[in-house]
Amino acid sequence: MMNFLALVLVAFVCFGLVFFIKQRQYNHPALRMPYALKQPLFQPSERELLALLQQAVGERFQILCKVRVADVVDVTAVPRRAPWYRAVNRISAARFDFLLCDLQTLTPCCAIEMEQPDQANAFVDELCQTVDLPLIRLTPETARAYDRLCAAIENAINSTPSAA
Repeated sequence: MMNFLALVLVAFVCFGLVFFIKQRQYNHPALRMPYALKQPLFQPSERELLALLQQAVGERFQILCKVRVADVVDVTAVPRRAPWYRAVNRISAARFDFLLCDLQTLTPCCAIEMEQPDQANAFVDELCQTVDLPLIRLTPETARAYDRLCAAIENAINSTPSAA
């Protein structure tokens, strides 16, 4: 009987030690708040394009960077939950590289992406077409050429039905 009590006491002490150690580990700042500031916020090509955009349209539009699609596009009424959640999930992680907005109202006028169209981003192309938001996909050459960039923006904005 004495061996049984000693065994229970040892087990209880071991459990207490394990609990105490795990609790201290969890409360460690690196585990409790495992975050760090991303450095840099923009890649060099994104910084170059932002500077060019500011030069090209900074007086006409407010330029917003790395905007979540879900902050710009609402999911319309979907009769059942499962399709609604699928629709929300499709836009929740997506983002626009740059968004040109009206200076006064901040209404989105044009989205700009620094990647070429492909199967992976075809959804964003179709989404922008559906919500009537012009989308410009820039080639590396266009992203570095002031005249080409201005022409691409003017073409996109002037060719939408809402701009007419």
